Amino acid sequence: MVSPKLQKRVNQILKSFEVSQDLILRGVDHFIDMATKGLETKDDPEALLMIPTYVTSIPSGEEKGVLLAADLGGTNFRVVSVTLNGDHTFSLVQSKSPIPIDLMTGTSAELFHWLAEKVQKFVETHHGDSIETGGKFKLGFTFSFPVDQTSLDSGTLDRWTKGFDVRDAIGQDIVALFQQHLDALKVPVKVSALANDTVGTLLARSYTGANKEGETVIGCIFGTGTNGAYAEKLDNIKKIPESVRNELKANGVTEMVINTEWGSFDNQLQILPKTKWDEEVDKNSANPGFHMFEKRVSGMFLGEILRQVLLDLYREGLILKPYAKEDDLPHRLRTPWTLSSEAMSLFEIDDSTGLKASELKLQQMLRLPTNSDERLVIQQLTRAIAHRSAYLAAIPISAILIKVGAFDGHHVEVDVGADGSVVEFYPGYRTMMRDAIALTQLGPKGERRLHINISKDGSSVGAALCALSEQDEE
Repeated sequence: MVSPKLQKRVNQILKSFEVSQDLILRGVDHFIDMATKGLETKDDPEALLMIPTYVTSIPSGEEKGVLLAADLGGTNFRVVSVTLNGDHTFSLVQSKSPIPIDLMTGTSAELFHWLAEKVQKFVETHHGDSIETGGKFKLGFTFSFPVDQTSLDSGTLDRWTKGFDVRDAIGQDIVALFQQHLDALKVPVKVSALANDTVGTLLARSYTGANKEGETVIGCIFGTGTNGAYAEKLDNIKKIPESVRNELKANGVTEMVINTEWGSFDNQLQILPKTKWDEEVDKNSANPGFHMFEKRVSGMFLGEILRQVLLDLYREGLILKPYAKEDDLPHRLRTPWTLSSEAMSLFEIDDSTGLKASELKLQQMLRLPTNSDERLVIQQLTRAIAHRSAYLAAIPISAILIKVGAFDGHHVEVDVGADGSVVEFYPGYRTMMRDAIALTQLGPKGERRLHINISKDGSSVGAALCALSEQDEE
């Protein structure tokens, strides 16, 4: 049992992380409103970005070919060779390299030269024969940051997120930057498509899922960051000039995949909950005032929220009492972003005696000795922060399904492809999301007809599918 004084304070904190049904319902309505505005204009601060991707066809699962994909999405850079077998299956070979911290805040030349070198090494290792015969590869580039995309293979960087801050890349065409450094190294690769990881997840799940559990309506990410993509009717995307829309329609195009950039849902905090710890996390982030939804939902921020709460409980004299002053606390506990959502996964389900597994993890990760009371408190806080994340995650999914009329018709089943460490590995996360979806306007009936499936390797396979679409056009 935790001491009554400590538990009373913890209960107050737990209450501040609760998400009511009323908040979820208002959130869904607000999301639909922000999305509708975002399809009509580029400049409304109260609108979602709703970026047109110029991806205008969803895979059938019968596509064939060998393609490359590169994925810059968070802390790692992946290069992948994808073989599409034409029967809803694929195989892939990949390499993964952690991005050096200094490149995340350096110059665009340093970052993109490093990326090009990784592609060069991969191609030489896995496709040396094709190079000798003069083969040139098409590559789909998954670039998971806000981009103003102007065609399938061009787009200018709007701003960085997830700890990146390469200032001189903002406003530049990301594909041209990448291609320039590939060409300089004489790598036989053409960057044929720019894909967001959520767009890739949507396409990859459509390729492998092939309507087994209904049409795939949304591709979404709940990992380091969070975002979603879906196919919107071309006529509704008013921000695309009418002449361009007419030209697309003349070619038989009726819809286009939209990258919602829902990490920035409700930056004005009209609906989203706000605690003093959320404010601290936002203040310490690389982009204060932006991505307020992401900062309550995604894996990059959950551990930091928990760390901020623990520091406050210490300052109130309720935990970690052997430390006389804050400067005496272990350095890692005083350092932002050191407490991971991966560790929270362990705290969430720890049922060992005295939470011994959590004790070891805290020692190993933060060099932090704890007593059993403190570990029980950490588990309670972990569960509240993760529960809030999963309940908020239900808002954009439900809103998009309502907006596109996904359940119109008789006995319709709907599929959502999801990728990312939080949705895949955090214990009970998808179950909590579903509980919250049942509380939305979709109700329990809609929740029962909805299937949320993990779209493994979605971002890379989907990027390859974007490149294949460009290949077909030629």
